[in-house]
Amino acid sequence: MQISSGVSFAPSISATNLAAAAPPNSLGTPEAGTPVSPPNSANQPVSPSTQLDRAQSGAASANPDIKSDNKADQTSDKSVESEQLEQDVELIRALQSRDTEVRNHERAHQAVGGELASAPTYSFTRGPDGQRYAVSGEVKIDVAEVPGDPAATYEKMARVRRAALAPAEPSTQDRQVAAMAAQKMTEAQAELAQQQRDELQAEADLRSQKRDDMKTEIEAAREASELAKTSESESDEDDNMAFVSVAERFAEYNARLRQINETLLRISSPPMTPPGALLDEEA
Repeated sequence: MQISSGVSFAPSISATNLAAAAPPNSLGTPEAGTPVSPPNSANQPVSPSTQLDRAQSGAASANPDIKSDNKADQTSDKSVESEQLEQDVELIRALQSRDTEVRNHERAHQAVGGELASAPTYSFTRGPDGQRYAVSGEVKIDVAEVPGDPAATYEKMARVRRAALAPAEPSTQDRQVAAMAAQKMTEAQAELAQQQRDELQAEADLRSQKRDDMKTEIEAAREASELAKTSESESDEDDNMAFVSVAERFAEYNARLRQINETLLRISSPPMTPPGALLDEEA
């Protein structure tokens, strides 16, 4: 993409060579046909050139209209040359002004664009003085988007826009580049907003997933706790039942043991004689 100084400079003044418009040499010399003073002495010899001058002077005196025409032609030539000189001077000033304007314009683009902008290039024309003057120019600037990075694209397009509008009087091309950069800024901003929304949604989904995982873990822990309590209760019941069974068996064992002891005592002890029975037998 190029941002340029606009329409090429095309002055209406003719670019005639300045050397051709220089003051004529005749302005500093006597005009042809001007009478020459006669010699001081009539007896002084007269040179052939003097005789020719006198002859021309006499002819001019005899024909005054010829002399007037010559002076008019010379005056007309001087007027044309003077007018041409003024036009050339005016053209040079216009070219100098345009050269300064174009260079400042392109330098403004390049200064703000920085590494995004190329060095200015110019188109030149030659003035009446033989010098080359810049009449138009351009600066190439990078307007490519940054792939996958809308934030960087936004910053880049903002700089492109500033570079396009940097000159004091932006051209039509400059304004077109600025408008294009503004459009890309809007697109990058929308893409950035969508990207941020996607990131926020991803974070929300992650938090929701974490909450679900935590809830699942809590439920699993709660079920494990209930199962442990149930197992412990069943174990306690089993222990109680086992304790009762052992006690019963121990009581039964003790009862049987008492019966055995009683039987052994009856067998080992003699029968008891009632009182008075022995006396009755002896008697």
